[in-house]
Amino acid sequence: MKNKKPLILVVNDDGIEAKGIRNLGEVAREFGRVVMIAPGNGRSGMSHAITFASPLRLRRLHYSDDFEIYKTNGTPVDAVKLALRHLLKDQQVDLLVSGINQGANTSVSVFYSATVAAAVEGCLCGIPSIAFSLVDYKRDCDFELAKAAVRKIIPTVLKKGLPPNICLNVNIPNIAVDDAKGMKITRQAKNYWHEDLDARTDPANNPYFWMSGCLQEIDKKRDTDMWAVKHNYISIHPLKVDWTDFEMIQKLRKWNIKL
Repeated sequence: MKNKKPLILVVNDDGIEAKGIRNLGEVAREFGRVVMIAPGNGRSGMSHAITFASPLRLRRLHYSDDFEIYKTNGTPVDAVKLALRHLLKDQQVDLLVSGINQGANTSVSVFYSATVAAAVEGCLCGIPSIAFSLVDYKRDCDFELAKAAVRKIIPTVLKKGLPPNICLNVNIPNIAVDDAKGMKITRQAKNYWHEDLDARTDPANNPYFWMSGCLQEIDKKRDTDMWAVKHNYISIHPLKVDWTDFEMIQKLRKWNIKL
């Protein structure tokens, strides 16, 4: 049993055919047995959405002793649930890794990200979980620095573990390996999205809206995830799944709200 390979669950939100998940799975296989499951198509921006009003489907694409690939019609969080409650329900998953997402999941984007949500779901189930994102949106982007980061972080987390209710959100800048300054432990930048809804009309004269927006960068401090990636560092942001503001609990009690 001492020589048993760790079981690593690999998921994403860009879809099972995305380059990011294939690169992540490739590196994960260096450290254990890999089960990969992801949506058949991209499901970015789904956050923690789950499917409960329509059937979930699962299809096996590849099977070998140490590497399995599945796709689902569900969301990234559905994929985690299918893996833990069906495919691997009688097995111990040692690590969940989500990504490698194409695009930043820093600052307020954490709340919208299905890449991060999949890691949070693993964390809620008691599994050490990590979300990986590469700050590059091009189809032909270079994953070498991201793979180097994954190659360092996976064995460290397998060895040291993570505390309960904590997962890691890792963002990698779009630079060459030799240009990276290292890794920096960060916090979530306190920014917000300014959004616009463009009212349009389709060819049948029915109204619809097209959403656009830009990130308003208010938080310029040097300890944030956004500062790190902009200055050629790999950002490692520890993320709590308990959103409770314990200080506010005490203040609310003093309000003495009564029915």
